[in-house]
Amino acid sequence: FLSLLKNFSELIIVDPKRDSPARFARKHGIAVIYPQENRSKSDFVSEINERLSQCLDLIQKRQAILYDNPWHEFTHLTIVIDEVLALSEGVNKTIKDSFFSLLSQIALLGRATKIHLLLVSQRFDHTTIPISVREQLNVLIQIGNINKKTTQFLFPDLDPEGIVIPIGHGTGLIQVIDNEHPYQVLPLLCPTYYTKKGIL
Repeated sequence: FLSLLKNFSELIIVDPKRDSPARFARKHGIAVIYPQENRSKSDFVSEINERLSQCLDLIQKRQAILYDNPWHEFTHLTIVIDEVLALSEGVNKTIKDSFFSLLSQIALLGRATKIHLLLVSQRFDHTTIPISVREQLNVLIQIGNINKKTTQFLFPDLDPEGIVIPIGHGTGLIQVIDNEHPYQVLPLLCPTYYTKKGIL
């Protein structure tokens, strides 16, 4: 996804594990936030909150431009947050509440101003992201083990028994919620993607 997104969107990457997304960002000169040595988790999430706050300020500036010129075209900005669950667990309540509030505001206000969230997590219950954020998601993708229990957060009304899911790596479910695609959950087979050895 990052290889595709970087072609038409500015990116800000948050990588709590300092793993392949951080290496991808370094290789392509993309802004990245990851934990630093000798800093607490609360400091790390506070740094993320500061960046999200800057994005919220940008949304408000762009809204002012749209107010005067509704046809103004902005460049896309995508905030990619890997392992969201790792950020929302085990941090000071004030910092966590601030993180959730900023995510909610960006999810609710960002679409018209071309500022997007791409969130990745092992699960998406209410402790991972606020329900208001989940309700604003336009593209939902779940890969891996698919059953009634694992789909209850992203696809709460779905009975996956009736969907034939391909066998293999990168398979699962996808739903696109917009004015163009049918409002249904579909099976997904991701293409196999190879990177140069040693980069990721």
